[in-house]
Amino acid sequence: MRHRSSCERRCSYLVILESDFRSTDELRELAAYLSEVAVSDFEVIILDASTAVEENRRILRWVGRHTPAHPRHLTGAGNIDAIRAAIDLASCDKVIVADAHVRYSREALDDLTALLELHEVVEPQDYFDPLPWWGGIEAERILVHRSISPLPDGGSTFGFRKHAVGGLRSIDHAVPAHDYVRRLASQGAEVFTSMRLFVRRIPPAFSDWIRDFPRRAEEEFAVPAKAALFFMLLPTLIAVALLGGARMAGTIAGAIAFASVALALRGRIGAGRFFPWRACFFAPLWILQRSISVHCALVWRIRKAAEPRRLPITVRTDGEQVATGK
Repeated sequence: MRHRSSCERRCSYLVILESDFRSTDELRELAAYLSEVAVSDFEVIILDASTAVEENRRILRWVGRHTPAHPRHLTGAGNIDAIRAAIDLASCDKVIVADAHVRYSREALDDLTALLELHEVVEPQDYFDPLPWWGGIEAERILVHRSISPLPDGGSTFGFRKHAVGGLRSIDHAVPAHDYVRRLASQGAEVFTSMRLFVRRIPPAFSDWIRDFPRRAEEEFAVPAKAALFFMLLPTLIAVALLGGARMAGTIAGAIAFASVALALRGRIGAGRFFPWRACFFAPLWILQRSISVHCALVWRIRKAAEPRRLPITVRTDGEQVATGK
């Protein structure tokens, strides 16, 4: 299929595939969505870092430019760097980056494209639909963050102008690898966060949500103060229960749960169309999950640091192997 030259289109849409689809139906549903994006006069680019590149290509090549991930598009940890990939692959100056679970409406595409006329980087607010219980935990994270900060908490999609970010001194920074907007902002890009532009996001399958737990846990350390707060939560409750009794510990836990629900209700203001009331009451589960994830991340870091260092092996011409450490 011959795709139109990007100079004839108004914007590039880069979708990143980092994991395999559970079924062909999911792949076809994504293809149908991307075909609608293409019809809206967008250059569609599919960057595939999954293990099923050829299978995906047979379906996705008809709706956009399907390309396997190239080493130059990867971070040092082996993950896709969406900013590098977009600058390299997109032909339009305006670029929208999204993961495979994002579903823009035509109106949202129009609104984001219009905002890119005025701003270097634009970040919309995403929401989950449908809303299983693990999706409710993620929705709670969004609501609590909305109540205390005007910036989305590492959303799954954003837009930027290539000419505006191409001259930045670096796109690598000591912030979470997937929080692209914070990385761009840290390097001087002008970021506009739209609290009125909402983009639908399909929640991951439960198995995928569990599989992604280590990465989410590791990202807790990006904000040390917040990580320390969640780290101290469970030990404090246990200490109170041992010293003051279960009733006192239950009172404190109830107060924390009440405060988190109140924050979620505050964050829901202005977003009631996209977050049902029940999403607010996942707050205690979100607090518990956050606290556990910090402890898990710390254990993983300690185990990694304790692993013996593997020395590189050089082979002499006589066949003798020699370890050469530096």
